[in-house]
Amino acid sequence: MEKRESTLKFYGGTIGPWIPVLFMLAGMLVSTVIGGGGLNRLTMISFFALALGFLLAKDKKHYGKATLKGLQNPMLGTILMAYIMAGMLAQLLRQSGLIDALIWAVSKVELNVGFIPLIGFLTCVLISTSCGTSTGSVTAVAPVLLPLAASLNIDLGLMCGAIISGAIFGDNLAPISDTTISSALTQEADLGQVVRTRFPYAVISAGISAVLFAIIGVQMSNGAPAEIQLDGSTAKALVLLVLPVIMVIMMRKGWDLMATLIVCNVLGIILDLALGCIPAATMFSNDGPIVAGMSGMMVLVLYVMLLFQLLELLNASGAFAQMSHGMMKLCKTPRSGELVCFLVASVGSVVTGGSGIAIVFFGSLVRSITKSFGIDRCRGANILDGVACGATGLMPHGNPTLVSLGVVLTIEGADPNFSFLNIIPYNFHCWGLLLIFLASILTGIGRRFETAPEAAAE
Repeated sequence: MEKRESTLKFYGGTIGPWIPVLFMLAGMLVSTVIGGGGLNRLTMISFFALALGFLLAKDKKHYGKATLKGLQNPMLGTILMAYIMAGMLAQLLRQSGLIDALIWAVSKVELNVGFIPLIGFLTCVLISTSCGTSTGSVTAVAPVLLPLAASLNIDLGLMCGAIISGAIFGDNLAPISDTTISSALTQEADLGQVVRTRFPYAVISAGISAVLFAIIGVQMSNGAPAEIQLDGSTAKALVLLVLPVIMVIMMRKGWDLMATLIVCNVLGIILDLALGCIPAATMFSNDGPIVAGMSGMMVLVLYVMLLFQLLELLNASGAFAQMSHGMMKLCKTPRSGELVCFLVASVGSVVTGGSGIAIVFFGSLVRSITKSFGIDRCRGANILDGVACGATGLMPHGNPTLVSLGVVLTIEGADPNFSFLNIIPYNFHCWGLLLIFLASILTGIGRRFETAPEAAAE
């Protein structure tokens, strides 16, 4: 009786609790495909999904209490503060001129035209790992290197694939990436351990990708020298690369995420001011990195809050438990459980339009599966993030692809029929992540289980 009273009821029977969620997912997919998506639009869709749930709820007061309970989730506060602090750090790095400095530094290595795709890949690896964003990395690099590639008769599909691949590398691995943070927190895993255990998968895929970009690039080139004319005035900003290194070291030493982000943000402010990368007047202005970093994450913060409210409706109605039970019927062994996690992460990214959204939304399901088999929580986080990022990089409606296509279409003389189909064959790192994790799941290589003390703590 008590359980019946605590259960949120919806019109529509067992499908009722899912109608708002299905409305949100359908809206995300349609909006992303036909309208380019965007967090503002997706946040609006999530709000209307929440309003639809209110209309379908039989007990309106109970519905309101359930949505508030979603906001009381301890993990939500950690995720939101991590996003805000990571956003500030990313802005401190970007506004310092670090991106231009990295492109300039890489351009100083004298290579022939055939290595331009490799240069693009490595540049995006450095930028995305430093700043923790795939879309930002593509946005920064594509306008510089894609016109250059076109002028040198380098295949633009190959160049786009190199840029997107490098951008996805950091999005999947960087400690300040929203996907890295979300995957660790939703799986109740230590962020430092997640980064450390994820590193071999990312590096193997990236290493193979780098070789392929070099070989194919050289085969397609005429061997002429590559000249990238960029200003080296921002070279001093390269000193700021020490911040991601410090962050990783601190987490490996046992520092928690928030303390690490606070320390690195303070150091970033000091270094930017000391080096003259960002003037004091700019640093503390409304357009400066501190304000911009925090305010720039507000839409994402609101969006995640709405997602947690919707997720709590599934919990309060018992729908999530029913889905988990149904999924568990497919999970007979640790291998089949991990395969379901692989499927959820990949399909979830396609449907929701991005890796970060899919990780937050489906993270609890993945955690329930891995927990049932005692699979190491870092393992679950790595499968969830690696597969989601890999799938996102291959999506025609994913931001990295859309940004790349947008730049290509602005290039004079570019093929007007150029599409994502020209990019997908060369998106080596994204394919690599999917194939490496699939192979790891099928063979059991890298699969670890919780120790007895950890399992008992649950």
